[in-house]
Amino acid sequence: MKIHMILLMAGFSKRFGENKLLYMIDGKPMYRYIAEVLTAVLRDQAETVSLTAVTQHEAVRSGLKEMGIPVLWNPHSERGISSSLQIGLDSLRGRRPGEEKEAVYYAFFVGDQPYLQKKSVEDFFQAFSCQDKRIGCMSADGRPGNPVIFHEMYTDELMSLSGDVGGKQVMRKYPRDIFYYPIADFRELEDVDHKEESGYEEMD
Repeated sequence: MKIHMILLMAGFSKRFGENKLLYMIDGKPMYRYIAEVLTAVLRDQAETVSLTAVTQHEAVRSGLKEMGIPVLWNPHSERGISSSLQIGLDSLRGRRPGEEKEAVYYAFFVGDQPYLQKKSVEDFFQAFSCQDKRIGCMSADGRPGNPVIFHEMYTDELMSLSGDVGGKQVMRKYPRDIFYYPIADFRELEDVDHKEESGYEEMD
């Protein structure tokens, strides 16, 4: 089983009022939290996972490259999150050497989940690998959230999405194919859309 992690970081943060990925939370820009978590997952599971990020923000791209994360540029972010999803997916789809006999999956993460924990990601991947399902997502209190993982069989449908919609639109078509991984703390799955949700004051 091979999982390609795709980190989506090309939004406009309209509700936040500024680029929330660069907003300082406890002395660190928001995007660094999830980037560090996924880098740690990659370090411990390098044989079974990969990591790629997509952004339209030069400061984010520069910071991610310093962390050693491959970064793809999205010149059409105005088309919505589907454009970033597809740029990442298009760069990775197709079999790599050594994947000929493996099941290949794509896991999509978003940059505004600073509370998601490494252990939760690893436990999710482990639990998903034991299921006879082809789609998976984390959930808490019965509500699904990100990240979401898809078997490669859904690639064409993901590539056909348009506008500001992500993989959840494909999920709705295949409810019986979905594995929901419950976690205790829903805060891990919160998307920070407003400053008051960050839990911290902006640092100078």
